[in-house]
Amino acid sequence: MGGQFVGMNKNMWRYLALILVFFTGISSLHAQESAAPAGKMVTMKTAYHTTFRVYMAGPDDAQYGALLVHDRWGLNKHVVRWADKIAAQGYRVIAIDFFDGRTVDNYTMAREIIKSIDPEWVEADLRAAVANLERPSRKIVGVTWGKGAHYTATLAKQMPDAFSALITYHQRSSAGQGAARRLNLPLLEVVSERSLLNPEDFEGSAKVREDTWEATAKFLDANFEHAANQDIPSK
Repeated sequence: MGGQFVGMNKNMWRYLALILVFFTGISSLHAQESAAPAGKMVTMKTAYHTTFRVYMAGPDDAQYGALLVHDRWGLNKHVVRWADKIAAQGYRVIAIDFFDGRTVDNYTMAREIIKSIDPEWVEADLRAAVANLERPSRKIVGVTWGKGAHYTATLAKQMPDAFSALITYHQRSSAGQGAARRLNLPLLEVVSERSLLNPEDFEGSAKVREDTWEATAKFLDANFEHAANQDIPSK
């Protein structure tokens, strides 16, 4: 493991994981990238009657749900792999696309698109996705990257019963890492030297993803009594 767990408040089952990873090697688990996505793309409608895309996976009657919210790199294949990974644990998973289908393959494009996003529409998308996931007694975990973590933490503050826990992934150089810390929720925060979703650095960040999944699985197991310690998705 490239970092450590630090207890924040045992009475609240609150955790903070800081993984400051400096690895440059390519993990062997990245060698296999062939399996097709297990879920499907679906169109949802917001309260404003606007539409947005989501990737949906996992059993509809699952005891737990997971809402995945991407960062500046959009809903790319790496988010889909993570969604499949969590769905394989038995979660109902929705990964929203607040870029409206736009794909990002370089930092300049990513920066420009994220600057053009209206937070009000992102909130509408998030609310619709949460409503779709909600079931009696179902616990929902928010699984978020970068700017997506900020949007999700803002919604969690407005809807304190929406989430039972939050997981946030940040690149060390990114801003706004502390928004989720102010919530009264179990929290796993992973900070790394490399982006987990940057398509320009996917091979270089393989070891980061491996360590990140290990922390994620432990957190889910502790708070949802469900996640098995499996390997990173090899798609």
